[in-house]
Amino acid sequence: MDKKKKVAIVAFISTLLFGLPALSGGGQNVSSIRLMEREYEYGVGKDSITLYFNLYDESGMRLNGDDAPLSAVGKWLEIQEKSEKKPVDNNKRIFQIGSGKRIPDGYTFSVLVDQSIPEQGKMQIYDAVETLVESAPDSCVFLSFFGDNVTSSQLVTRGNIKDWKDRFAVSAKNKYFYSAIYAKLSEFSANVAPKDHNVIMEEGYRKNAMLADRATRNQKETLLFVFTEGHTRPTYEEEIGFVEVTELQSGTSIHIPRVYAFYYTENGDDPKIAEQLEGICTSPSLQESRRGDYKPANNMTQVLQDFEEIINEKSYDYAFRYLAYDKIYTGAIDYVAFWKGNEMGEGSFSIGSPERPWPERPESTSDWALKLLMAVLIAIGSFALYFLVMKIIIPWIQSLLFERKYYKHYVPEPNVQRRVCHYCKQEIQEGQRVVVKCSHIMHVHCWKQNGYKCSEYGQNCKSGIQSHVHWSELWTRNSFRDSFQIISGIAAAFVSWLVFELCGRGGFPGLSKGIVNLCLGGTDSNKALLAGDCIAKTSAFLMIGLLLGFFLSLVFRYNDEYRRKDWKIVLKIIGLSLMTGIIGMIAFILGSMVFCWLVSAVGATYIPWYCSLPAYIFFSLAVALSLTIKSSIPMKSALMGGGISAIIGFIVLWISSMNVRSWGWMNVLLDFIIYGGGLGASLVTVRMMSEKYFLIIKNGVRAGQKIPIHKWMNATGGGKKVSIGMTGECEIQMNWEKSNKVAKEHAVLYVDQEKKLPTIKPLATNVLYNNRLELSVGKPYVLSNDDVFKIGDTIFQYVESE
Repeated sequence: MDKKKKVAIVAFISTLLFGLPALSGGGQNVSSIRLMEREYEYGVGKDSITLYFNLYDESGMRLNGDDAPLSAVGKWLEIQEKSEKKPVDNNKRIFQIGSGKRIPDGYTFSVLVDQSIPEQGKMQIYDAVETLVESAPDSCVFLSFFGDNVTSSQLVTRGNIKDWKDRFAVSAKNKYFYSAIYAKLSEFSANVAPKDHNVIMEEGYRKNAMLADRATRNQKETLLFVFTEGHTRPTYEEEIGFVEVTELQSGTSIHIPRVYAFYYTENGDDPKIAEQLEGICTSPSLQESRRGDYKPANNMTQVLQDFEEIINEKSYDYAFRYLAYDKIYTGAIDYVAFWKGNEMGEGSFSIGSPERPWPERPESTSDWALKLLMAVLIAIGSFALYFLVMKIIIPWIQSLLFERKYYKHYVPEPNVQRRVCHYCKQEIQEGQRVVVKCSHIMHVHCWKQNGYKCSEYGQNCKSGIQSHVHWSELWTRNSFRDSFQIISGIAAAFVSWLVFELCGRGGFPGLSKGIVNLCLGGTDSNKALLAGDCIAKTSAFLMIGLLLGFFLSLVFRYNDEYRRKDWKIVLKIIGLSLMTGIIGMIAFILGSMVFCWLVSAVGATYIPWYCSLPAYIFFSLAVALSLTIKSSIPMKSALMGGGISAIIGFIVLWISSMNVRSWGWMNVLLDFIIYGGGLGASLVTVRMMSEKYFLIIKNGVRAGQKIPIHKWMNATGGGKKVSIGMTGECEIQMNWEKSNKVAKEHAVLYVDQEKKLPTIKPLATNVLYNNRLELSVGKPYVLSNDDVFKIGDTIFQYVESE
C-alpha cells in the first residue's frame, strides 16, 4: 500500500473515533500540562477563579495554536479541584490568551533601544514592543533610548504605546552605549551606584522609582532588553566602560536584572563590542540569577524572533475559568490537570485565608440575622463547654487522681499503738480505707461526710482538701460567679468578632500593603501572585489585634478594678484597653513581617499554615503581658492562658477552615472565643489553685460583700498588698463610711514573705481585732481564717476559701 494512502486511512479512522487528527496536530501529543498562575475576580455573580496553563509535548516543546487548537483542549482537558471535577459547561470555559501569550504580573521589562539602528529596523522593534505591551499587564514594561544621551525610562501601557511611535524615528550622531547599560542596570535599585553621576544623560533625566520598587519585590523576574547594532561604534566615554558595567553587575549592594542583548549586525559588527556584549549578558563570573542571553543576528527578522522567543518563555497560552458560586475558599487549593483521563500536571494555589475567606459576598438582612443567631448559639455553647470542662471534667479527673494517690487501706504504723480518726474519734482498724493527704488521717467515709476535706482544714491544716464535684452546688449562683471571667472572655471575643465582621474582616489597607511590599520579597513570579492574598491576610491580622486586644482588656480590667467606677477609673480602663489593642496590633505587624518572610523563604504558591503561627504567638504574648500592666492579673496566669489558648485557637481556626467552607465566618469566631474564654479560664484556674484570700463585710450598707483581696496580696502579681482607707489610692476605699473615724490610709494587709502568712498592719489607731483587742499602730499581726477586725464602723471578716 502507498505510504501516503496508509497515513490518510489512519487519519480518517482516527477522525471517526476521536473527532481529531491522529498525528502531531490536534493536541494528540500533549505530554504534560503546567499550571502557571491563578487569579480570582470579585463581584456579585461574577466571582471567578482563572487558572493559566501551558501544554508541552514529550520533548518539552510548547504546544499552542495549530499544535493544540482550542477545540482539542476543550475536549480532552479536565481540571480537578480538591478531587472535585470541573468539567467545561456554561459556568466553566477554556480560552486562549489574546495572541497566545500572557505575561505574569511579577515580571518587569526594561527595553533599551539604540537610536543608531536604521529607522526601518526601529519601526519593527516598535511593533515587537507593542506586542509585548499588549500581552503584559500595564505596570510591567518600561522604555528608554540611547544615542546622543540616555533617556529616562517611562512606563509603556496599552493606552500610551501609540504615543511612542515617533520616538523610534529619532536618530543620533553619538552612541553612549556604556552610559546607557550602566544607567539601566542601576535603575533597578533605589541605591546610588558609584558611577551614576558620570552617566551622559538627557536634560531632566530621573530614575524611574517604579523599577526599583518592583525589583525589590521580585528580584529574579527583572529583565533588561537591549536592542543595539554593530555598525556604529560606541562613542568614547572616559568614566564608564566595560569594566565599570561588569563591576556593577558583580556587586551585591544593588539589585541587578538579567540582560538580554539583541545585536543587529546586517551592516557590519565590531568583534570587540560583540565580545563585551556577550560578557555583560552571560559571563560565567555572573551569578546564575543575573545571567541573561546574547542574541546576535544579521537581519532584523531574526532579532525579533529571538526577542519573541524569550518573551514566549515568560508567558502562557491558555486559561480555564469557572464561577466560584458554590463554596468558600480559605487557603491552599490543590488542582490536578488530566488529558484524555491521564494525569498530566498539578498545582497548588492560595485562594483566600482562614481570617478572610473568599468570596466576600454581600449578605441580606435575613442572612445577617441567621448568622448572628448562629454566632450567639455558638458563644453560649462554648461557655457551656468551658463550664463542663472547668466545673465537672477537671474536678472529676482531679478527684480520681486524688483518690488513687491518697485513698489507702490502713496499715498499722511502727511504734504507733492506736490511730484515731480525726473526725469520728473512732479507732482506725487495719485494712479500713483512710485518707492520708495530711497528717490528720481520717476514714474515707468520714472524709466524704466532712465535705471531702480534713476536719482540721482552715485552722491547723493547710493542705487537707480534695477537689470534688458537689452536684448540689454546681448550678448555684456562686458556681456561675466563679466562671464570670470565662463569660467575660467569651463576651469580649463575641463583640470583637461582630465588629470585625462589620468592618469587612480587615482594615488599614495602606499599612498592610506597605508591610507586604517591604517583607514579602520575591524569588520568582509566584510572590507577585501571593501579594494580594498576603495583603488581605495582613489587613485581617491588624484588625484582629486591635479589636481582640481592646475588648479583652476592657472586660478583664473592668472585672479586676474593685474600686467604685467613677469617671477617672473608667477613663483609666478605656485608656489601658486602647493601649492593649495597639500593642496587639503592633504584635500582629511583627507577626505579619515574619509571616511574609516565611512565605518568601519557602517559595510556595500558597500560604502554608505554619507561616501564620508566629503572628498568633506574638499577639498572645504581647496582649498577655500588657494585661498585667496596672492590674492585679498575674503574669503567669496571663501568659499560660494566652499562650495555650492562642495555639489551640489557631489549630481550630485552620482545621475548621479546611472543613467548614460554607460557614467561613465561623472560623474566626471560634478562634476568638477559644482565645477569650481560654484566657478567662486561666485566670480563674490559677486563682482557684493558688489564691484564696477574701474579706467579707459583716455589717452596714455593704453587708455580705465579698472582696477578693488575693488580687493584690499574692506572690505572682499585683502590688502584693491591700491598703484600706478613705483615699482613692487605697485598694479598698471605704467611701461608704460617713464618720471621720477612718484615716486616709488606715491599715494594710499583705503576705509575710518569710512566714508565708497573711498579715495585717494598722497605720492608724482604732483597729479592733476579734472584738476585743485594739492593734498597735505599725505592728504586724498574723491573720487566721475567720478572724474579724473593725475599722471605723465597718467590721471585716478575713476568710480563706476552700
